[in-house]
Amino acid sequence: LAFSSPPNSSSDSDDALSEALSLRSKARHMDARGNYHEAERLLLRALEIIEPRTPSSDTAVASLWNSLGELYLHMGRLDDAERWLNKSLDVSVATRDFKEITNTRENLARVSQARSELLKAKALRMLGAPDDMRCGNSGVFKTQSYFRGFPDLRICGGCKGAFYCSSECQRADWERHQKLCRQ
Repeated sequence: LAFSSPPNSSSDSDDALSEALSLRSKARHMDARGNYHEAERLLLRALEIIEPRTPSSDTAVASLWNSLGELYLHMGRLDDAERWLNKSLDVSVATRDFKEITNTRENLARVSQARSELLKAKALRMLGAPDDMRCGNSGVFKTQSYFRGFPDLRICGGCKGAFYCSSECQRADWERHQKLCRQ
């Protein structure tokens, strides 16, 4: 009798995670180019790969949910964005993943801002003050987008609901922000 060796579930999970993260990276590039439907297809495929092999309480799944919510925000599908972002936030809070909490809170604030719920958007952003806030300029590279206290904090003078790490970031974000800002 020949016995097959048991499958290496750790290796399978690692491979699935690697493939899902690669798909997420490609989806972000598609999103940045405005190819939203292809980005959505890639993110949904990444979730199909990783969700059966990873507990829903895993930070990698929460990160994918956040990416999908952010994509839906860009597409103007605010209800879908909010649903996925709230799922991501629940897991991120449970696992104490402060970077993901900060990113997801900023995305939820953008959903509120797109709905003209400016006070709610500001409240969501202020939840992390002073140390766990994210620059409102989405063009800021993710690892450099966090504030370390209030001394350098810039606040939009119009709506008082957008926060930036520098004057340069505030100027760079103006084209996007002016559509939402209530001066």
